[in-house]
Amino acid sequence: MILGAIEISLRSTRFSLSEVSSSSVRRIVERRHGVTANVDGLDRITALIMSEVESARDQGAEQIEIVAVPALRGSRLIRLLDRVADALAIGPIRIPSRRDWAAAAFLGVSVPAGDSLPDPVAVAAIGETAIGFAVGAPGEIPGWIGSRPVGASTMTRKARFQDPPRPGQIEAAVTGASRAVASMFPPETERVLVVSSLAPVVERLCGPRIGPEEARKGLDAILGQTSEDISAWFGAEAPLARHLPGVIVGHAALAEGLGVKVEPALSDLAASRFWLGEREQTVAGQGWS
Repeated sequence: MILGAIEISLRSTRFSLSEVSSSSVRRIVERRHGVTANVDGLDRITALIMSEVESARDQGAEQIEIVAVPALRGSRLIRLLDRVADALAIGPIRIPSRRDWAAAAFLGVSVPAGDSLPDPVAVAAIGETAIGFAVGAPGEIPGWIGSRPVGASTMTRKARFQDPPRPGQIEAAVTGASRAVASMFPPETERVLVVSSLAPVVERLCGPRIGPEEARKGLDAILGQTSEDISAWFGAEAPLARHLPGVIVGHAALAEGLGVKVEPALSDLAASRFWLGEREQTVAGQGWS
């Protein structure tokens, strides 16, 4: 089936359309629009939602879901956008808990990978405001989930990143985030995969298996580069380019805090949400708690 998803984050709105089965996904299109999630941006976000919903339906989408990051829970913006979603007949805007967010990312990586992953496996997700971490059997709802408030934008704000960030600011962010990650004490696993929207760029800069040394090489490679430079260099949208230093810091923090090498990975938004709902229904039907 063809599924559409729109994610409203603090500084961008992402649309994805994918063909999804019970064990695979094929991305049809993904677009990201730079817009700040506040009432001042209501008209633009409304126009984006209406345009992307129309596009998804034109391409045969059977289901379209709008999700927003937890930081927007209870905001006036979401209350107003709920009216837009209702008018478009796509239901209320969903705001996943951090637990559901981490579980969806876990399934988004592990379901398509199938038997190629060890059991258990760990998947971390670097968001704007938090890092989620899940451990479990590939393709199943993870049995262990944790999170820490050290997302890409949170870290850059706490370390007072300039554009470009200074070396001292980067080191402060890595140190703080590493301590937060180390305090999670997740179960040990053979592999840790890290989901971010910039996974291909992170792998290009740091390599496919990233320890503290590889992460710092990646950070050194963009040292002195502004977000505009990064956007032009990698062809990344401006909202994503601003997050690249924070995303690499997140990989460094996971590697240092857990004492492992981590691997960049992608997770399809629409597919991950579908697989989580599918497995939750199975568990409910079996009477599990």
